[in-house]
Amino acid sequence: MATKQFIKGLNQSNNEQFAFTCKGFDLIICVGTLPSRYDATLFENLRASDAHMVYLFTMEDPTLVAKSAFFSRYEVGSEEGVFALLAKSFLLHVKIPEHIKNYFEELDEGYISAESNLGEEEIEEIEALYQEASHVLFVLGEDLVCHPRASAIAHLAGLIAKYGKAKLLVVGSTPEMIVTSKSETALDEVAELKSFDGVVVYQCPITKADEEQLLIGSAQFQMAAKVQNSDKISVTINQEVYPRTFVRDDSLKGVIALMPCAKADSSYPYHVVKIVKAEVQ
Repeated sequence: MATKQFIKGLNQSNNEQFAFTCKGFDLIICVGTLPSRYDATLFENLRASDAHMVYLFTMEDPTLVAKSAFFSRYEVGSEEGVFALLAKSFLLHVKIPEHIKNYFEELDEGYISAESNLGEEEIEEIEALYQEASHVLFVLGEDLVCHPRASAIAHLAGLIAKYGKAKLLVVGSTPEMIVTSKSETALDEVAELKSFDGVVVYQCPITKADEEQLLIGSAQFQMAAKVQNSDKISVTINQEVYPRTFVRDDSLKGVIALMPCAKADSSYPYHVVKIVKAEVQ
């Protein structure tokens, strides 16, 4: 199971580093998840929390963005780079093993910042919130668990918990899934970012029964995909064709559309797609 494998990759020596609630924290850093779609309980807990929140994602969840002390959109696929930048920043002034220190010193921050769209000033803002906080929670979303570089992301997130002051909440995890480890593995160089140029959709769970017939996007997506509200379309992902109706949602921002699916898929949920308007009969 991908979640259990990801937890193992976090490489924590005791289960006290894991959390299953948002209560008791004064800073919550939420990365790689759209809780309003994936986890209604987590979404409500985040919404009700008095903690400062840092929300990092590929698109805006209007409710969470509104209550966040800091929000930033990173590029699709760049989650490994995001965690490399965060880990270096958070662990700069703490005692860490020499090989980890060397890894951070050799990190090409300029390239990673440019590729991930998370700049130096933004990292500094997040670090300021982190340094001020006493109890920090990292909410690690399903995008990280399903990422092709999940093990490298888990390794970096795990370092923040191990040497910094954060606890880890893996979305979808239960206490029974927790696996501890004391092994030290070498850090991988941040992989080159795969291109997601073109029209991109995000496959996510349905929240209403009829949503599987829909593709939901912003005004910006509508322009990029050259579609209109209520257009009957076909969406092609890896040779698979999905008939859908495009629905414009003005609460969404950016050029990634939501593609609700009833059946859960364990692969990375972003896809560059081909969209064709259905011929009028």
